[in-house]
Amino acid sequence: MSTTTLKSCFVAIFIALLLGSPVLAEQEEEAVSVGNAFIQAYNKHDQAAMKKVIETRKDEVPDEVQAIVQYAMSPDASPQEQDFLFNIAGNMSYTYKDVTGDERLLAAVKQNYQTLLASRKATTLPKEGVEEAKAALIALGKGKWRVTSFVMDAKKGLLIDIDVPPSEGGSGAPKISIKESQASREAVLKALPGVKKGKITWSGMGVGLRAVLLD
Repeated sequence: MSTTTLKSCFVAIFIALLLGSPVLAEQEEEAVSVGNAFIQAYNKHDQAAMKKVIETRKDEVPDEVQAIVQYAMSPDASPQEQDFLFNIAGNMSYTYKDVTGDERLLAAVKQNYQTLLASRKATTLPKEGVEEAKAALIALGKGKWRVTSFVMDAKKGLLIDIDVPPSEGGSGAPKISIKESQASREAVLKALPGVKKGKITWSGMGVGLRAVLLD
């Protein structure tokens, strides 16, 4: 199964499980991959069926588990998807170990999941740094800028959105100078030296005013 097809199938399955909908009903008359067959049994909490899938299709399991892990560790997968898919890969590889006696697949899944968890921890923003960066931005805006969003995206970039009030003494859109944007960039990177990429965006009155990259 190609990575693109695998991605589409597992995203569909993940959404179906969250909604409590039948999984892969449209594939009843099609050949179902070993991964999807395992998930169908998993969704029914049918341990015997899960083991039977692995027993009858054990030669397909290593490649399928590898593909699941590969997608789970990609930037396309959300943390919730990652945890779900690693749970499936772990269950498949554990059952594979019981059926074949080969523990290598399970060990590889565990190692990759630990790597993923370490990566998440490394991209968690320190609270003190976040507060320092926000305070610096508010100070640069002379108390008038409002930080409306301060988050890491799926690709580990820091995205900061700032709302700017209308200019005093007029009805026109406020202005953000290049000097202000560069000072803001420097303040954020000083407070959060671990940030390697991202963007600060200013907007006001429904209009984008300026943006500066944190790369």
